[in-house]
Amino acid sequence: MINEEKVKLMTKLAIYESTKGKKQLNISKYYKRDYVRYNMFKTAVSATIAFLLLLGVYAMLNMEELLLALNDMDILKEAEKLGIFYLIFLIAYMVIARLVYAHYYEKVKPDVIQYNHNLKKLKEMYDKEEKELREKQVGRSVTLTDDDLIDY
Repeated sequence: MINEEKVKLMTKLAIYESTKGKKQLNISKYYKRDYVRYNMFKTAVSATIAFLLLLGVYAMLNMEELLLALNDMDILKEAEKLGIFYLIFLIAYMVIARLVYAHYYEKVKPDVIQYNHNLKKLKEMYDKEEKELREKQVGRSVTLTDDDLIDY
């Protein structure tokens, strides 16, 4: 006999796992702080690469002006300006990343809690069904007599 409630619950779990659950269950393996820090690190690497690419594009577009001003330029002062600009760029990205990833973790949390609740409910159904099956088998147990045993 098919238990309709169990089938509905299993269907709900399967739909969740095959859609948004793939990503959300992976996120739920982390503590919030670890998840946010890990993604902030990835953001810092991406922001650094983006900054270097933007700097390269700017240098390519203004190559003639840069070469003409190279003799009169105070390179240390320009490097200091560039470093300050990089730090501002990086800090802005990191603050935004922290807010976004912390918000996303909190947004995912209720779905994962519901999923775990449904898994627990399904396990309880299976345990109850198994217990009932064992009780039925104990009630129908057959006792063997000496006449039933065959000597080989």
